[in-house]
Amino acid sequence: MNKGVLLFAHNSRQIDYARMAIVSGGLAKKHLKVPVSLVTDDSTVAWMKDSKIYATALELFDKIICVQRPETVQQRSLHDGNERIVAPFNNSNRPSVYDLTPYDRTLLIDSDYFIFSNNLNNYWNVDSDILISPQYNDIVGKQRIGYHDVYISDTGVKLLWATTVMFTKNEKSKIFFDLVEHIRQNYTKFADIFRFDNRIYRNDISFSLARHILYGFETDDDYSLPPVLSSIDRDLIYDVDKDGKIILLCNNNLADSFTAASLKGKDIHIMNKASITRNIDKLMELI
Repeated sequence: MNKGVLLFAHNSRQIDYARMAIVSGGLAKKHLKVPVSLVTDDSTVAWMKDSKIYATALELFDKIICVQRPETVQQRSLHDGNERIVAPFNNSNRPSVYDLTPYDRTLLIDSDYFIFSNNLNNYWNVDSDILISPQYNDIVGKQRIGYHDVYISDTGVKLLWATTVMFTKNEKSKIFFDLVEHIRQNYTKFADIFRFDNRIYRNDISFSLARHILYGFETDDDYSLPPVLSSIDRDLIYDVDKDGKIILLCNNNLADSFTAASLKGKDIHIMNKASITRNIDKLMELI
């Protein structure tokens, strides 16, 4: 059974997802020692060529899979510390991962998820068709985790984190991803049933509902991936050193005060995409 990591990257004028995916994919390849492939679109590839990073992408990725660019139908507020921008959010084609992956066993990760350990290698041979992270751990602590970071709504359906998903390409996972796509296409209807906010489409919610339905409307944390360690988009990357230590300025109380924190050798989901971009050259040196 061949195995590998898959990422999606569709650039916008505001966010350079392609360069982030190169860092994320490079770190995954370095620390997990498995092939890595990229799903993208022609306009993002053209930008990579114009910006002189396409040769790096060709060297890094096992396959570069071009698909039709998803329609940009939603805008999302993105923080950069206490600053805020509104940018297009292209993430609606994630359910197509089943058809697009070149691997029998796939680890799907977000382009802003950076792997600095080999911890996820422990899950390739777990006897479970679909593994998803059941929660996220905030780098500061529980005080920044709200109710809707744990449940999709007051109905109590547990929120899973599609930042990391591992699956085997078989009949059961095909049903799962077909169901994710059905939920995406009927997002408003499912929002009425399960009482969640439907103003912005979230893969986390679609994946959570699909697993909830497929597993008999029960919550089961068995055979899950590890919690996703996260730094929210109000946190800032202060520095990245050549040994892989990341120093963050964490916005403890979501106001004006910040506390320094550092980590090394830990997989981390850094949500502040503007801060990643400012430090992208230092991050590129780590791959």
